[in-house]
Amino acid sequence: MSEITDAKSRAMKNLRFFIVFRMFFNARFYYPVFAIYFLEHGLTWEQFGILNGIWAITIILLEVPSGAIADTLGRKRLLVLAGVFMVLEMLALLVAPMDGSAWVFSLFAVNRIISGVAEAAASGADEALAYDSLKEAGMEKEWGKVLEKAQRYTSLAFFFAMMTGSAFYDSGFVNACLNFLGFDFSVSDGTTVKIPVFLTFLSSLIVLGAALGLKETMLESGQGALEAIRSSLRKTKKAGIWILTTALPFGILLAAMILDSIIRQFLTIASAYWSVIELPLWTFGLVASGMSLMGLFVPRLARSLADRNSPAFNFFLLCAVLTAGLFGIGFAFPLWGILPAALLYASMQGMHYLTSRYLNEEASSEQRATVLSFKGLSTNLSYGAVSILYSGLIVWIKSEEIDPIAMGKKMTEQDFVFVQALGWFPWYFLVTFVLIVLTYRLRFGKKSA
Repeated sequence: MSEITDAKSRAMKNLRFFIVFRMFFNARFYYPVFAIYFLEHGLTWEQFGILNGIWAITIILLEVPSGAIADTLGRKRLLVLAGVFMVLEMLALLVAPMDGSAWVFSLFAVNRIISGVAEAAASGADEALAYDSLKEAGMEKEWGKVLEKAQRYTSLAFFFAMMTGSAFYDSGFVNACLNFLGFDFSVSDGTTVKIPVFLTFLSSLIVLGAALGLKETMLESGQGALEAIRSSLRKTKKAGIWILTTALPFGILLAAMILDSIIRQFLTIASAYWSVIELPLWTFGLVASGMSLMGLFVPRLARSLADRNSPAFNFFLLCAVLTAGLFGIGFAFPLWGILPAALLYASMQGMHYLTSRYLNEEASSEQRATVLSFKGLSTNLSYGAVSILYSGLIVWIKSEEIDPIAMGKKMTEQDFVFVQALGWFPWYFLVTFVLIVLTYRLRFGKKSA
């Protein structure tokens, strides 16, 4: 009886730290001005795409090995590593000058690589530790509710980060606050640019603290380094074969690849989109935080869909919603362009809930983090490909004759190129949708995903 009580107590403690870790690891203060932040440092759109491709490639190379190591040596160790590297990635951005030099690109590249290592280390390990804590206490049926709660609190943290980050990015807002508080000095634009990153640096310390507070559910393996590597490789091979030969996880990963990549590409350039649809700079955080609040109800809707419908039905529903949103953003309607963008945010929230729920319910404990890492591998592989394609698309559009008069209003060359690129998003998605449906049918026939 005492063992069960201890297991439940440990599970509750781990769930609290899991939610704190997830909240502060994902809700970053610089997100509402992410693309603009790169451009403010003198980088180009092509370099922006290349840097995000570097980030994705780093994750691709480390995603599955990190999951296998987590299943072998313990999930907590990987999460602590993720916390340490989050601290380092913020430091790289803080020290980067704003002169567009090769040194700037190098520091941003270092940031993208370190960030990729952190993402790979955290991916799968946090959910695996939380789920197995519940399973150890005989409470694994509560996972759907826990996942919904985690997304809800993460959305609230994201709301706060978006509001705060965009506000403190604006020197006018910061100086108004200083004047209100009675200070007789002001700060420049160059100073306020770094504030969202500094706030995220403080968040990274909380992430590291939450990781240190977790309790490992696995028994220590006692393996040496060489044997641990061999064991990790065996787990990787076993998990890979299981995914390739099992209909549901194979279908889930295919679906996650095409949904995640195109939405995430939009999210990385969202700040530029808000500018193109003529939203004032001070509203960027307000809009992004408002979008994040969908996490208060979309996971609950997704849980209802998962309880009532098949995974295949839910996949086609998400694809329909996403397609409508992608066509909508291509028009870049002033102000009203917020509405189709909201469909993309909702699709992302729903996809995260459904993929996490299905994979955790299907995977066994001994390979749970490895399987979840395959999800991260597949989505980041597709995202990296989309980032590189996006950079190539920008170069191709720039090589064509630029018409500064577009859609009834005069646009800068940069905005024109940006809007032209958005128009390709839905067609890319429809092509990849057809390809993955055919791939699944060829692999498993008409079996339901």
